[in-house]
Amino acid sequence: MNTRPVSIAHLVFGLIFLGGSILWVIGVTTDAAAPDLALMAPIVLIGAGVIGLIGILVNARNARRRGRDLTSTDPAYAETSTDVQEQP
Repeated sequence: MNTRPVSIAHLVFGLIFLGGSILWVIGVTTDAAAPDLALMAPIVLIGAGVIGLIGILVNARNARRRGRDLTSTDPAYAETSTDVQEQP
């Protein structure tokens, strides 16, 4: 099965926009003042950054595992000898 790696930048920016939207909905529904909501904005940014870091680690681990699997089982990646001399 061919899978594409997760785009970490897309994930992080999507989470930032989602967090901003959630903060906007909370502000509209509760009539919260801007300073109250401003305290929650860094939480959204830190949370998106932590999730981004986790995504980077997972992608690196999966890429390393895929590389090891390809080199050990795929005959196309088998080592070829370069010291074979051609016969005249």
